[in-house]
Amino acid sequence: MDKISNYEDDSGALHNVESFVLDKLLTQNASDGGPSVNIGELMDSLDPNMSPLFDQAIEDLIAQSLIYSSDGENFQIAQEGINELENRRKEAIPL
Repeated sequence: MDKISNYEDDSGALHNVESFVLDKLLTQNASDGGPSVNIGELMDSLDPNMSPLFDQAIEDLIAQSLIYSSDGENFQIAQEGINELENRRKEAIPL
């Protein structure tokens, strides 16, 4: 039973990290500073409690074609990522 609750907690935390990354990339995309964010900047702005899931979140977002990087260091959000973030923002918040 503990494994199930831990999986749900990890899955929710991973979802939160993914949403954070998408949000950060969308914000950067809309700014005058250019459309990409360096991976170091993303890591520095992440809550330290979420850091262990960061690599997995990046890999999952790339695999889903929601973000991309031409050099492995600077990431941009894809149109699919913008759509996904909008869908996540519409999700019901559990009470």
